[in-house]
Amino acid sequence: MKAMHENFKIKKSELIRVCMKNVLLFGYGKMGSSIARGWILKKLKFNFFIIEKESSLRKKARKDGFKAYENIDLLNEGENLNNPHIIFLAVKPQQMENTIKKFSSFNFTNLVFISIAAGLSFSWFRKKINKDIKIIRAMPNLPASIGFGVTGYCKSKNLSKEEDKVVYELLSAFSKTIYLNNESLIDSVTAISGSGPGYIFYLVEVLSQIGVDQGLTLKDAKILARETLIGSARLIESTNIDPKTLKENVTSPGGTTEAGLLLLESKKNGLYPLLNSTVNNAVKRAKELNLDR
Repeated sequence: MKAMHENFKIKKSELIRVCMKNVLLFGYGKMGSSIARGWILKKLKFNFFIIEKESSLRKKARKDGFKAYENIDLLNEGENLNNPHIIFLAVKPQQMENTIKKFSSFNFTNLVFISIAAGLSFSWFRKKINKDIKIIRAMPNLPASIGFGVTGYCKSKNLSKEEDKVVYELLSAFSKTIYLNNESLIDSVTAISGSGPGYIFYLVEVLSQIGVDQGLTLKDAKILARETLIGSARLIESTNIDPKTLKENVTSPGGTTEAGLLLLESKKNGLYPLLNSTVNNAVKRAKELNLDR
């Protein structure tokens, strides 16, 4: 009886593995690895596999606990995984066409694609892979690597409720998620939150340098700039008070903050026109990356 019980346990374990969704992540660069680390943090019950052509990145993926292969052929040899459930595309737009070359042989009935490539539209993927594919366009950002990202996403209309649920579970594991009912909004999300960490990091860099210009040591200036940003962000999150109200709370009439904001809020040369131009320039670049033109 004991032997039969142990055999049952083995079969049950195998059944669980079969029922788990197979997720192929293509690309283990900065964003791909950030997303994967978010999955690790949440201990998701999926079978994850990494496809990465660069040996150093495959080594990194294996060190992180994933099975990693150079290409889809080697994956199939090692895993006999001819029909995955989710293909997560975390490669650059310029690399996408080469990445998807062998996808036409897949069974598309139960397969969902998730792409984080800026600019590549649903139409582009349908033309290049299959007109009936189920496709998600998502735009995460770098804080996904510590589970504090934010992702805007849109979806094709042919996903089932179960597939919707799986996609949401994957995306929300590394970020807060915002559903977009219009694909065109992805470019705006790319420019605001996708590229946004770069703007924030530059803000800290600039404030640090200004601190040095004012006579502070570089070490002290970096601490002051960094912790001011972190503390302010935590205050917004923990109080849920509108940022405009918080700004007014710290601004005393005739005080130093008011003096600084007088320039920063200038309609001609202040922060709004500068950031507006910044975001518009990023949106323009996202549209330029659309190869389906």
